[in-house]
Amino acid sequence: MAVTRLCYRSKLNYAHMTLPLDEEVDLIISSARRNNARTGITGALLLAGNNFFQVLEGAEETVEETYARISQDPRHSGPVVIDRRQDSKRLFPDSRLFFTDTMDAYDGVLASLFLPIATAPEQVRYDDLISVLIFSAARIGRSSIDRDVMTA
Repeated sequence: MAVTRLCYRSKLNYAHMTLPLDEEVDLIISSARRNNARTGITGALLLAGNNFFQVLEGAEETVEETYARISQDPRHSGPVVIDRRQDSKRLFPDSRLFFTDTMDAYDGVLASLFLPIATAPEQVRYDDLISVLIFSAARIGRSSIDRDVMTA
């Protein structure tokens, strides 16, 4: 079964945020996870300074509807599609919305990967974004497993 993958970036529009940034982002994430669970969307969201980067995966119509809704959200400014493609499988099959923030670099490797994205968001390409998100998810997942083992 074909999966549509759409990657985009948008700028945060602080003028339309009514809460502190961390609370606003938490609200966006919880709402997106609820919607994604209902519609079958999976993917990842990266906050890099004043920019969101997101990967949406699922049925083509659902992905396009989700992107259209996000594009109309006043908290997002100037959304730009980085890539849109069909694939045979999802990159984030078990994640209703994996989230990471470049400010939360858990180690030097992640910090070095996040730096180019945070400093030059308009130059981020599909391969850059996917690589960083997959590596970040693996790194964060391994860190949480390591913490669980250490506390067991």
